Amino acid sequence: MIALVHGPDTALARSAVEKLAFEHDPAGTDTTSLDGRTVTIGNVVAAAASVGFFGGCRVVIVTDLMARASKTATEADDRELAKKTKSAATGLDFAALFRSVPPQNLLILVDAALTAIPAAVKRAAPADAQIVAAQPPRGSALVNLVIAIAKEAGGEIESPAARLLLETLYPQSWSSRPTNPRYDRPPDTERLRHEIEKLVLYAHPRPVNSEQVRELISGTPDDRVFRFIEAAASRHLRVAVIELEKLLDSGEEPARLIVQLHQQIELAMVAVAATRQDPVEVGRALGLSNPNRMLGVAQSSRQQTVATARAAIEDAVATDRKLKLGRLRWPVDALYLLATAETMGDGTD
Repeated sequence: MIALVHGPDTALARSAVEKLAFEHDPAGTDTTSLDGRTVTIGNVVAAAASVGFFGGCRVVIVTDLMARASKTATEADDRELAKKTKSAATGLDFAALFRSVPPQNLLILVDAALTAIPAAVKRAAPADAQIVAAQPPRGSALVNLVIAIAKEAGGEIESPAARLLLETLYPQSWSSRPTNPRYDRPPDTERLRHEIEKLVLYAHPRPVNSEQVRELISGTPDDRVFRFIEAAASRHLRVAVIELEKLLDSGEEPARLIVQLHQQIELAMVAVAATRQDPVEVGRALGLSNPNRMLGVAQSSRQQTVATARAAIEDAVATDRKLKLGRLRWPVDALYLLATAETMGDGTD
């Protein structure tokens, strides 16, 4: 049997591997683990083809082997190792590896850093290979998971507190996946578990409430994204430039920031035109995955007029056109231009 496990959630991938291994080898006496970053295919074949004690099932777990057949290996944390293993990718015969596994044995290839199985591996895999995607749930299912983790930790968390925890840690990605997976920052269930256990211990013997979440949980780097987006859209030049430089230094992708800034500018136009309406209701009418986002948009655009909001949209369109025509060479140039455009708002700094 062949099982292919991929991420992006490390904890869920590890849990899936442990479950598969336990089902086939409860005692763990016939389970072998190999480091796929350095092991040879020959070594994996030898392990996967061997018979377990008393002729039973042998489980072979190989970590990070699939990445060597994918270009994403160059995105691994260990850059030097990625360079060494990438050159060997063409010599990986996954078809021969899969053919070597006897029906009674289980070969598990797991790579939590991959969001999908590489095409070369998928083509070589037999039709009955089991593919496990370690994708964290979103929306209400994720809220229910938070509540369940709190119970496992020996406590409870109120539903509003669970939602606030997710909004604090993953404000843009907890409720739904973005249309473009390139900009997805999925929730990390391992980090969630650590934070929930901390909250449960702090609140014991009472359930965790929203006040305690506010006291103990700090935001993620996404908070810096929001600070930049709001400052740039409101024409607070000094704050916008400082926050932008922090984001770029931390490795944030300029193209992603441009998309978010454009969204903020568009929503600001709506917020300014709908000043007498409830921002959350406006967000629902727009079909936003998180209607509460309009609260922050309305707050940051309160100094704008319809004229300045319209001018900001014109600036965004003009900048986008310059970028696509090659008049601006890099996305970061477009960010600085948008942040410093004189018509972006009435804020001063």
